[in-house]
Amino acid sequence: MNKNKKIMLHIIMPNQVSGPNKAAKLISDSFLNQKYEFSFLTQTFHSGKKINLKLIKDLSRQIKLFNPDLIHLSGLQGSCFHAVIAARLSGKKNILIAVRGSTIDAKNLSAKMRFIFGNIIEPLTIKLSKNIYTVCEAMRNRKYIIQNARHKLIGTIHNSAPKIDINEIIPFNLRNKLNIDDKTLIVAIVGRIIFDKGVTYIADAIKKITDKNIKFIFIGDEPKVINLSTTLNNEVKEKRVFFLGKQEKVINILNECDIFLFATLHENLSNALLEACSLGLAVIATNVGGNPEVIKDDFNGILIPPANSDIIVEKVILLANNEEMRIKLGETAKLFVRDNFNQEQLLKKLELTYSKMLNKSLNEI
Repeated sequence: MNKNKKIMLHIIMPNQVSGPNKAAKLISDSFLNQKYEFSFLTQTFHSGKKINLKLIKDLSRQIKLFNPDLIHLSGLQGSCFHAVIAARLSGKKNILIAVRGSTIDAKNLSAKMRFIFGNIIEPLTIKLSKNIYTVCEAMRNRKYIIQNARHKLIGTIHNSAPKIDINEIIPFNLRNKLNIDDKTLIVAIVGRIIFDKGVTYIADAIKKITDKNIKFIFIGDEPKVINLSTTLNNEVKEKRVFFLGKQEKVINILNECDIFLFATLHENLSNALLEACSLGLAVIATNVGGNPEVIKDDFNGILIPPANSDIIVEKVILLANNEEMRIKLGETAKLFVRDNFNQEQLLKKLELTYSKMLNKSLNEI
């Protein structure tokens, strides 16, 4: 039936280890590849914050070469806009978009760019698609962005937590590499080191924490405009803070940490958060976006208000001084994501969506 149907999955900057790229590869490597033929629509360069005809031409070339029956795109941002334009110019209308966020949420966006994306780019991207879904309920309920296009909305398909076999994780030997003893607590911060991830509030909190038995590690690349490593220069010299840069085996590192601190100012559904929960880390996360769909306060983690360094200090110290609480929250988080964010649920929902879009019966979903 659908065995010979072709589906093209969106990959943005293949050299980057990102949640959307991991999701695309999960789909292509799953049981679905026995039913469909997959290929990747790969964006290898940025648009440069403008309409990039070269990028559209390259994406269109890839689409025409593979000639897919369905194109599954990622995002709402500039990359998805260019991809959906390329798809339509290639004569393809069967386009599914996974809405993973909105550019207008970016804290450093100018009023002009916010207007352009919120009133032109993102509405046009959705209009040119056939169907969309969100990866968290928080985005699904966004009136301005999503509810205006609810006739295209098929619902929420959450990101999935990774399957992790602790026995198969290769030791990173984090404590040996950083000369940290077993009695010292390690707090991990994962993601690009940008303002939107709340890193300035984390830095302020770190400066207020005087306990030398609490260490902080940042995993992710650091744009020069932030330069957090300079802000925390003294703490780096004191070996209280470590910047590990971008890492491919984040799970291996997280597995040797104690607390996952996620102080983001806005979010959809973070794959790093799901990874931390799957490993059984005690989580402190801001009460924004899809975070409270994963973390239930005082049940499987701690929720805090965004942009508040004093609360970060309070909750880090609370968990640092309470091993029993850390273990309980971590174990509960592991079970919660296993039951509610597993890969089988994601893939089955996508299988149904693909089938109905390819058979033009999506109204049944």
